[in-house]
Amino acid sequence: MEMIATMIKQLTEGASVEEMKEAGLGDMYSEHALGVYPSNASGVPFTTSYFAVTGDVLADISEDMAAEEKARAVYENLIELATDEDVIGPLLFLRQREIIHFNRFKELYKYYKKKGY
Repeated sequence: MEMIATMIKQLTEGASVEEMKEAGLGDMYSEHALGVYPSNASGVPFTTSYFAVTGDVLADISEDMAAEEKARAVYENLIELATDEDVIGPLLFLRQREIIHFNRFKELYKYYKKKGY
């Protein structure tokens, strides 16, 4: 999330109120000016309330794998929307990072499954 917040900060730095409005960010500007406020595309603020832990190793790792896949899909969507190579490059890195995380969680899942958890 930090890299995305940094990219947004860099992209909006020095933007005028009119530019923010034209970009569809007038509502965000009215509350946060040029500050970066973590929220989803609909403006719902980030919260840890959605992190689920069951205490079941396999269920929790499955949840982690799903989160990595969802993040990968979001980065792919952002890459499709982006036109600036300075934005696309970091997004490609983040996408690849999610793929690696997914694969490491998958290895853990197989390990614990074999152990009988």
